Amino acid sequence: MRVLKDVDVDELHLFRGRVVEDVVSSTGSLLLPKGSEIQAVLESVPGITKTLKRWGVYKVMLDVSFNISEEDFNKIIENIEPKIRVLEAALAQNTITQVDEVYRRISENGSLGEGAYMLARQAALLTEEVTRAPQILLCLGRVRDSDEYTFVHSLNVGLLCGYLAGRLKPGDREFAASMTYGGLLHDLGKAKVPQQVLNKPGKLTEKEYEMMKAHSIYGDEIARSSGISDVRVLSVIRNHHERWGGHGYPDGLQKNSIPLFARIAAVADVFDALTAKRVYKNPLSSREAVSMILESSENDFDKGVVRELLLSVGLYPAGTLVELSDFSVGVVVGARNTDLFRPQVSVTIDGKGRRAPEGTIVDLGLQQDLFVRRALDDVGKGVAYSEKAG
Repeated sequence: MRVLKDVDVDELHLFRGRVVEDVVSSTGSLLLPKGSEIQAVLESVPGITKTLKRWGVYKVMLDVSFNISEEDFNKIIENIEPKIRVLEAALAQNTITQVDEVYRRISENGSLGEGAYMLARQAALLTEEVTRAPQILLCLGRVRDSDEYTFVHSLNVGLLCGYLAGRLKPGDREFAASMTYGGLLHDLGKAKVPQQVLNKPGKLTEKEYEMMKAHSIYGDEIARSSGISDVRVLSVIRNHHERWGGHGYPDGLQKNSIPLFARIAAVADVFDALTAKRVYKNPLSSREAVSMILESSENDFDKGVVRELLLSVGLYPAGTLVELSDFSVGVVVGARNTDLFRPQVSVTIDGKGRRAPEGTIVDLGLQQDLFVRRALDDVGKGVAYSEKAG
């Protein structure tokens, strides 16, 4: 979001934005070029304020930016006290690498081999981590390149499955670990689907769609032949595309005939798919994804599972840029209570359009005179784990 603001020269250091038009002296010398970032100018030319006033320039029109970059958001998260827990980069990257290895093994010999055991151990570690993370969205990884989608998506669905399982059955760590494991493996049947079908930019033909749908059955067969016998894991792999109204695949199950394990995975799978960048679509914001899942829960999803997703991420998920009722702007960093309308916000721009002091956190649950006026944008979910797998 951007707003044009006529700023006093002495207050330029309080704003972040770009110069709207060239600022020139009475003799025609260029003092501030159009489009220059005001903070960069102030840092590189410390005496620019005095120079402007010497030439009779006392106000500068700025295109004030309310946007928050991913780098800025990550800095905000790092500086919050008490620290917000996110998934360790090494653990995330190791998991992504192991999922990649599993797909390679399947492509070569049709079996997970020892990859099944390694991923089961990894799932247990992830479950321990995610149960201690109050903000699940901050544990998810971002997909930036199409080549990494399958592996990062598998990690995210595993994390979401384990997290939702933990909320639905608190204290049942074995259930949560099985769901995390199932989530990591939910799409392993895609290792047998041609890449040109998986990554096709346009609409799939009927034949291609049938090939795509077969991945659930392929995955079930591969898992069983690899020695996986946990019914929870097998259900996630085979039935995560079943839908509440009975129009899913591969078995056309409906309502409570769909195992709870698959109902959890269905919500986790769709949420991450909606918020991921693909060759054929741009990502939705976390808030938009939650809204879409809520709208289709009548026919597609278990309402109880959807409710837990909503309670987990809130109406304003972490990373949502919001404008408050006093016209200040900030990014949602979480919530400490169950009021979905009143998250914690790291304020970056005050009500007058100036930069807020670093570390300004407003807990709307404790500030009854403030509320969210509107959501502006989505900084993005998750953290970057590496140059390739972020």
